Amino acid sequence: MPPKLRELDVQETPEGLALTDPLGLSEQVLILSPEAYYIATLFDGTRSLEDVQALLLREHGSVVPREKLEELLTALEKARFLEDPKLRELAEERLRAYLREPRPMVLADRSYPRDPEAFRRYVETLRAFHEGEVAPASGGLVMPHLEPARVPELYGVAIEAMRRTPPPDRVVVLGVAHRGVAEVAAAWGTPLETPLGPLPVDLEALQALDALLPFELFNSPLAFREEHSIEFPAVFMKAAWSDAAPRVLPLIVSGDPERKAGLDELARALALLAERYPLWPLASVDLSHVGARFGHPPLDRERVTQARSVDRRYLELVAAGAFDAAWASLVPAGNPTYVDAYAAVHAGHRLFVGRGAVLGYALSPEIPTLSAVGAGVIAFSADA
Repeated sequence: MPPKLRELDVQETPEGLALTDPLGLSEQVLILSPEAYYIATLFDGTRSLEDVQALLLREHGSVVPREKLEELLTALEKARFLEDPKLRELAEERLRAYLREPRPMVLADRSYPRDPEAFRRYVETLRAFHEGEVAPASGGLVMPHLEPARVPELYGVAIEAMRRTPPPDRVVVLGVAHRGVAEVAAAWGTPLETPLGPLPVDLEALQALDALLPFELFNSPLAFREEHSIEFPAVFMKAAWSDAAPRVLPLIVSGDPERKAGLDELARALALLAERYPLWPLASVDLSHVGARFGHPPLDRERVTQARSVDRRYLELVAAGAFDAAWASLVPAGNPTYVDAYAAVHAGHRLFVGRGAVLGYALSPEIPTLSAVGAGVIAFSADA
């Protein structure tokens, strides 16, 4: 049977791409070069070694000796990263168990404290960094998913905006799919753990949304395993509304601009769903990703100025409710500063109500990698 690579987690490291097993069936970590990982992905269960050799020669002009392919396959097999019937059975059993349990706090004690009292103190520290008046967000909120320690003032103002807003009954969280999803969006269906207790998921509303869409919504559960664009808003919502935490609909959205028609379908379906299940939208997104870590040259003043200009223009358009113009400001030009917000915000654009106010913006430097990431907060007021 032709070899097939299992679904794995892939992380960039200084040494190369680190492959790990998201289900924990293997404890191995395999470091591959980007070129070797690309070849590994060609082992999809339909191609023999000869087929892979021929494809590399035909498509890329690369002559890869059979011995090199065999070495790669041996390494993948030893790491238990190739499909086999026994592993498939174990994986399906582990996945079924995973889907029955609440989503765990993967980033606790890495990005925020797990202990409830320590977490409350942490939240108050974030709130101490914001300045000025904070508008409530009765019509929805755009907030970052960047590491909180990098932009504490933005998380502080986002938490304060939520605290000033009466707790909604139901929140649709529109996160960014940092790991590929099978469709334009995917949903998670069990409670989300937080330091202050689980945040309930409205499975009935999610199933109703699933029925409105032309694709299976619960399509990529492993994509949620370490998805910070879901975890961060969940823990901070629970902190803001601890006495009356809302039910949530956790969605992650593909950033593939070729899926614009699917995003429009999702936006229409969410608007229809909101007629029966009122939804408060929260987009968990970041803005420009520039510099060496993202495939650009190391940062200079010109690129920093460009990123700030692109981000601020995008925030202004979204705050004004000009969602089509916000999309047009990025995508047709090829999104040169890699703003990751456009797909998730567009998916929820029919849900944001009133006029928005930009409550904060930062371009957060990452000096060791000569890079930076932008983030901002927009509060929409239903009364505006």
